[in-house]
Amino acid sequence: MRCQGSTLLVCLILLVMLTIVGLAAIDSSSLEEKVTGNFRDLQTAFRSGEEGLLKAEAFVKDTNLDLARFNSACQKGLCFFGTDAESIANCRAGVSSPWRDQDIWQDAARTQALTMDLNGRLLKALYIVEFRCYLARDIEGPDPDITNVNEWLQFYRITVKAYGNGDNTSVMLQTTYTK
Repeated sequence: MRCQGSTLLVCLILLVMLTIVGLAAIDSSSLEEKVTGNFRDLQTAFRSGEEGLLKAEAFVKDTNLDLARFNSACQKGLCFFGTDAESIANCRAGVSSPWRDQDIWQDAARTQALTMDLNGRLLKALYIVEFRCYLARDIEGPDPDITNVNEWLQFYRITVKAYGNGDNTSVMLQTTYTK
């Protein structure tokens, strides 16, 4: 009679151990699923950011930008933190990193907003365009003439903050653009 009781006890202990191993496997599987979902959301935000950069570049390319509208308040996403934006000879870009200021991304009056359809999902992105003064059109040729605007390009830095499937996942991408 004693042997039968010990067999029951050993079986119960093994059953408890198997239950614990099974619960740990379920928990591990759930964690892997969350990691995969977060990675997918980050990739979605990155694709949204890339699309946002292309649209922001098209805006700069296709819009006759009045440099007087660029200012340190970044109204409508047009930023300039230097001096003499309209003077090729005297333009100074200044030192700035407006994209690091979280307030700029939360103020609709200081950014341009985009909504993009990626695989049937509407995703949002915000961008700012910074005027960074002028670059010589031909960097390998002779020194450009400061009085000839055709020998110079306007230089911009575009920053996009794009979101994944929710506001919890975001990426920030930058590019420079001349025209």
